[in-house]
Amino acid sequence: MKLLENIRFDFDGEDTSYLTHSFHPFPAKFPPQLPKVILSEFSGKGEIVLDPFCGSGTTLVEAQLQGIDSVGVDINGLACLLSEVKSKPLSKQQQSLAAELFNRISDESFLWEMGKKKDVTVPKFDGLSHWFQPNVAKELAFLRNEILAIKDKAARDFLRVVLSSIIVRVSNQESDTRFAAIDKKIKDGFTFKLFLDRGKVFLEKMRAFSKQVKTPTIVEVYNTDSRDLGFLNSRKFDLIVTSPPYANTYDYYLYHKFRKRWLDIDVHYAQYNEIGSRREFSSLKNDPSKWVYDLKLCFMQISSVLKKKGLAFIIIGDSIIRKKLLRMDEVISEFAPSVGLEVCEIVSSDLKRHSKIFNPAFAQRGKKEHLMLLQKQ
Repeated sequence: MKLLENIRFDFDGEDTSYLTHSFHPFPAKFPPQLPKVILSEFSGKGEIVLDPFCGSGTTLVEAQLQGIDSVGVDINGLACLLSEVKSKPLSKQQQSLAAELFNRISDESFLWEMGKKKDVTVPKFDGLSHWFQPNVAKELAFLRNEILAIKDKAARDFLRVVLSSIIVRVSNQESDTRFAAIDKKIKDGFTFKLFLDRGKVFLEKMRAFSKQVKTPTIVEVYNTDSRDLGFLNSRKFDLIVTSPPYANTYDYYLYHKFRKRWLDIDVHYAQYNEIGSRREFSSLKNDPSKWVYDLKLCFMQISSVLKKKGLAFIIIGDSIIRKKLLRMDEVISEFAPSVGLEVCEIVSSDLKRHSKIFNPAFAQRGKKEHLMLLQKQ
């Protein structure tokens, strides 16, 4: 019996932004329907799922909705913040703390009072004046200070995510996928308005998510390197659902670095440790073997924390490094036995079919995406 025959890739036309899934821009997210159906078919209450490349928390959100405990790991500090916020419901009191700030900003006298303030402390970092207009920097700093003054961590982090979600839009950075400075001519008050509009939408989605979660499950998120999962102290997982990076495609640290600076999240840890980045293979021109080596290290760790006969569902795309096409299903199939994993099934699809779900730049001719089912031996 083939276990993957009822699992599909193509969710074109379906809502992939329900509940908290739409909270924040994050490229290359897989559609939530994919972990949803995997979890419903292969896991259940009392079990625990691991996502060692959790990104913005898609697997963790779906595990929470199904009452399954989960652990997420990611090298990117912003990704870990998003995963925490998106996967954990807020109490009514915590929701009220967020609403209070939105109500203040929506008061007509707010902008007038803000305009009189001369003493807003704007954090200093390299590139501030190049990437942010003075009026925008002042408004972001004011919002940042108001958020940091909130004592409840969950409510504060929720508002930090709202703030982070607007930073690229109000900066001079062209977009989340193009790191170039353009003059956006952002008017006074626009940053406040965008924060307020985005915040109200996020709060309604969080309320709906929190209502659906009757009994919150345990969600743990760790900002660390998946090439070494020793910190888990020999814990064993029933199931792994994850999507490793699509090598030489994207620099997560780069396009999120100003968000991190405004949120006081370390930039360099991800920059120097992120595997499969464009920096590593386009700028530094590392050999494709480096990608295979790093990925094998990650799979050694995956094998070490997976229960005997436990299943790992891996969603991964082919890579082009130094003009060489790496068929990732073949690469993983070759080294899997040496790390104690058996490749049970593979379903592959042309990446062009996913251009609406994933960044279209990923969909170069000849590249495929693979759903691989592996089992611990």
